[in-house]
Amino acid sequence: MAIPKKSDIHHQPSVHAGDAARDLLAKWGFDPANEAILPDRHPQYRECARHGRYPISMVDERDVIRYLSPVCPVCAAEHASRRLMESAAIPSRYIDCGFHNYVVEVPGQQTALDVCRDYADHFEERAQKGSCLILCGNPGTGKNHLASAIAHVVLAKGHSVLQVTAYDIIARIRQTWQRGIGNSTELEVIRGFAEVGLLIIDEVGKTFGSDGERVHLFEVIDHRYRDLKPTLILSNENMEGVEKYLGPAAFDRLCQNGGLLLFDWQSHRRGRGCTSDTALCLRGES
Repeated sequence: MAIPKKSDIHHQPSVHAGDAARDLLAKWGFDPANEAILPDRHPQYRECARHGRYPISMVDERDVIRYLSPVCPVCAAEHASRRLMESAAIPSRYIDCGFHNYVVEVPGQQTALDVCRDYADHFEERAQKGSCLILCGNPGTGKNHLASAIAHVVLAKGHSVLQVTAYDIIARIRQTWQRGIGNSTELEVIRGFAEVGLLIIDEVGKTFGSDGERVHLFEVIDHRYRDLKPTLILSNENMEGVEKYLGPAAFDRLCQNGGLLLFDWQSHRRGRGCTSDTALCLRGES
């Protein structure tokens, strides 16, 4: 292999760090002439066709120029929100459900609406305490509607949300027992469910309720309890049925600093009406 002469090396064009920096700034849309001088020429701005002007540089408290990401922050937030929404796994039937279109016809529904809206609006405070919420009672009474409304608000605040059924959790954990299906361990799957900002577990009480299923659900709930992660439970059982299905230990963890709403009016799918008021049971702080 031919070795280049020193004279050849000497005459090869060199790339200076300053040149590279100027090229990068120019590529991002900055004025390279301002890069290290005259802080009074900053901040510089770009225009977003949808959201107007946004800064791409700033001057900090020490008069040092700081360059920001040359991306519209509102567009970036909307993109992040869409990604969170896609990962939330909210069922298509409930994707447009919000607090604004929840129909209130009886006092119990107003109570449920107020409690769920307060839970969503103050989610950061709830999350600091690991406060959970149990929505249980008759089918077709709006539990999924309000759960989805909570999810939308929590997602808009930038938190991750995942809605799954109890069967989904059990099946996903047991899938790790089979060779050749996935590479995750049982503990990794449990931690995956435990790490999401808000976990919504639907159809609690619909599986067999065996000791093995109870253990799987307890592990997920207990991991979240220890990490102060809020969990939302949806069930067509009454309060006693939910406790029996999950077991006293898991139920107590959900109730600490949390709440329970009993949806005991008539199903919207069969006709609207009311059998009695909503019962709101709270243990500890709310």
